[in-house]
Amino acid sequence: MSEAQPADPNQNQLFRWAEDLPEVMWQDLIARLPALAAEYTGAAWDGRAFAISLLGRIHRVEPDARRVILADDPERRLSYQTGLVLLHTLARSLGVPPAGRMVTPQELPGGSLFFQGPHAVNTRSLRQRFGGYPHGLLEAARPLGGRPHVGGDAGVILDGLPMVSLYVLIWGGDEEFKPRAVVGVDAHAHHHLALDGLWALTNLMIHRLTSS
Repeated sequence: MSEAQPADPNQNQLFRWAEDLPEVMWQDLIARLPALAAEYTGAAWDGRAFAISLLGRIHRVEPDARRVILADDPERRLSYQTGLVLLHTLARSLGVPPAGRMVTPQELPGGSLFFQGPHAVNTRSLRQRFGGYPHGLLEAARPLGGRPHVGGDAGVILDGLPMVSLYVLIWGGDEEFKPRAVVGVDAHAHHHLALDGLWALTNLMIHRLTSS
């Protein structure tokens, strides 16, 4: 089976921008009590918008205006996958506390079937970017709020969402072994995002890390 190609969150021309989110996703969010959505996801609700951190940056989700923006750069156009992740977690999170331990996405319920083929986690880009210099991962993760994590030749933990930690481990290559990369998520991540939302979140993280 061929590996997943680099996943640029803006690559899909049909679902490219946050303003392309379908109305049904907004309706799912509107149907939920805002205070409950905020409590379960670690967001804040000011009566008009949710403020929620995604990969170290505060985003605002405005249900009435059908708008997702960066709090500190509201004119910047955001990707469809950014909007999908934020709306899905606000509408569907069960509020389960993080487990505080890493599993691979394939170890989540249903993950072994879902994370294959076109939905395979894009570790290829991580190997290409950091396989020759694993500690470059630490440098790339720092602007995203990443912290060192024990594992591999270099490892980081990042707050994908307030309730969903993400992990990346890199092993460098040499004459005998090829570089290796592993992406992990908190073991309770599936209580906050469906598997397609978690796949989108890993895409966003990998794109940010490898584009730095």
